Amino acid sequence: MKPYVKTLIGALTVSTALFSTTAAYATDVSYVVQSGDTLWIISVKQGVSVDRIKTLNGLTSDVIYVGQKLYMVEAKVYTVKAGDTLWLISKNFGVTVDQIRQLNKLTSDMLYVGQQLKITDGALPKVSGVTTPTTTTTTPTSTTTTPTTTTTTPTSTTSTPTSTTTTTPTSTTTTGTTTPTQTTQPAPTTEPTTTTPPTSEPSPTPTTTPSSEPIPTSGAVRPTAVTQWPSITYVVQAGDSGWSLSQKFGVPLSDLYRYNYMKTDEWFDAGQKIAINGFAPRNYDVFPGMHVAPSKYGVIADWFFDGQYVLNRNDQFQLTDVDTGKTVQVKMLGGYNHSDVEPLTTTDTQTMKELFATWTWNPRAVVVWKDGMNIAASLSGMPHSYDTTPTNGVDGHFDLYLKNSCPHGTTTDAYQAQHAAMILKAVGK
Repeated sequence: MKPYVKTLIGALTVSTALFSTTAAYATDVSYVVQSGDTLWIISVKQGVSVDRIKTLNGLTSDVIYVGQKLYMVEAKVYTVKAGDTLWLISKNFGVTVDQIRQLNKLTSDMLYVGQQLKITDGALPKVSGVTTPTTTTTTPTSTTTTPTTTTTTPTSTTSTPTSTTTTTPTSTTTTGTTTPTQTTQPAPTTEPTTTTPPTSEPSPTPTTTPSSEPIPTSGAVRPTAVTQWPSITYVVQAGDSGWSLSQKFGVPLSDLYRYNYMKTDEWFDAGQKIAINGFAPRNYDVFPGMHVAPSKYGVIADWFFDGQYVLNRNDQFQLTDVDTGKTVQVKMLGGYNHSDVEPLTTTDTQTMKELFATWTWNPRAVVVWKDGMNIAASLSGMPHSYDTTPTNGVDGHFDLYLKNSCPHGTTTDAYQAQHAAMILKAVGK
């Protein structure tokens, strides 16, 4: 056989061996480029087309470098919804909480609605052809509770809009007492059904934007109440996030949280009315540092004008039973019309069983002790619906009401009247 024929046969043999070996490989999630690699060689090794590799990794040319990590598959991604926790998401997808944390480089368990989480490793969908639109936006001037749809997504997805100079809101004695309607969290399936829905929230006169948050440096001094909504407010829609609202209105995200007395790791609930260019109404009947120690009786605080701002999702605090003085440590699961709480440990659950004798909707008078505040409250004794603390010996969570709290779904007037009576008892009346 002539030499060039042998060479050709040898080349074909090597090529055939390479493809035969490649066919035995399972596609890896990712591949680190080695010396001598080309996209074609990696394509053969991994069984993924060159075009697919380029699409997954956002490559616009065939240029690659040694040590470069290239994804071979697309990640499974989940969009966070109201009521989600890392534990619930991990159970739904059969992965661990630690896996989700590591894949998404999370430093805490805090989530926000609309957040995208990797459930499996791989390229994010945005690098496989889905891009964020880059249009401009203007700040709306509507004075209604729901803004007009004349805004578009801003050009920059990384820079923070500059806040404008503002003035201090007027302080009057007018205080709202009725409650907004919220819709996103499902009603507990075992709660009684209703006859009368809660009254709708009044529409206060617009005010100008304050220059700083009305919270004093000393806890002994009561802050000045904010009695009116600012000129721009918004009713949160499903799918909104703090970031998207910040971009929509051209307001720094930090200001948006600050105006609504929220921590930066919290999220907005669909149906929630929020302030855009100034602080939301706040009574300051309770505020951190006002008391030096737990007390048998507490102070009345309206849920919508104080309670929702001092009791936040994932907070831990103490409940003291007014009749017996027994204490229970709880974690706040969430809640936007009232607080949903879970006992922290099996010991706390056992104490609750002793207080209620049997699980019942009939509430007891309790005092919340948190951050130097004694707050009059009413705790029901019926576990129901969501559960995020599987090691505490009880399935579900419990209703904790403050003044003017109402159900997430519907309930009877009698049930709300029971809570109202227990709150008065927790004040010492």
